[in-house]
Amino acid sequence: MDVLVFDLKGSLGHFRRPDTTATHASYPFITRTALHGLLGSMLGLDEFLEEDAWIGIQLLRPVRTSAQEMSLLGKGFLGSGKDFNRPTSVELVVEPHYRIYYTGAYFDRLAELLRNGQSVYHTYLGSAFALTVPAWVGIERGEQLDVGEGDTLEVSTVLPSHVVKELVLANGVQYGRAGGMLYRHIGGRRFRGTLNLVYEVNAQAIAFRALAPPYSPPVKFLRLNGGKVVCLW
Repeated sequence: MDVLVFDLKGSLGHFRRPDTTATHASYPFITRTALHGLLGSMLGLDEFLEEDAWIGIQLLRPVRTSAQEMSLLGKGFLGSGKDFNRPTSVELVVEPHYRIYYTGAYFDRLAELLRNGQSVYHTYLGSAFALTVPAWVGIERGEQLDVGEGDTLEVSTVLPSHVVKELVLANGVQYGRAGGMLYRHIGGRRFRGTLNLVYEVNAQAIAFRALAPPYSPPVKFLRLNGGKVVCLW
């Protein structure tokens, strides 16, 4: 299986948690739906609804966040009522840097755009004030792994928690959990399913003992040419 690899980085990111209103808390790294939106912007799509897209997210910098009060413009509830301008506390991800792994129906077109440094629309890390320019890394060949109950793996990407039987703890390793991420955009700002993810705060690999498949939502483990194992979901 061929995997398209590219990098995303910027000075700021903001991936708003949908359960926050008065304050805008952020997930600690880019979400699946935000990444799909970025791919759709590159392709010039109004909505990215590819059901067979597989993505993996590797943290290349430690996770750091900062709270900032910003003045936000908006309208009343559901567009009714007067416009408003209010100070709002926003959590920002500081200097995010990710390596993205993708395979799916848009593989060839995305590879062409990335090689040429092109995008139809602007691309950003969750919010319009957090611009980014995707950077081509390459195409890697991955071998899908057969995973059994209790097998020990070390993956370089963030990891859906529903494949984890037990985390392997070690000195200097700090695991975090990002819960309740929306799984799939089905159009018209409607979503289906949620996902919980495990990540290593300092951008190190995650060692764990696996549960046996099948997994729901589905997950694949690939060993790339250099021996690195990535998780796609």
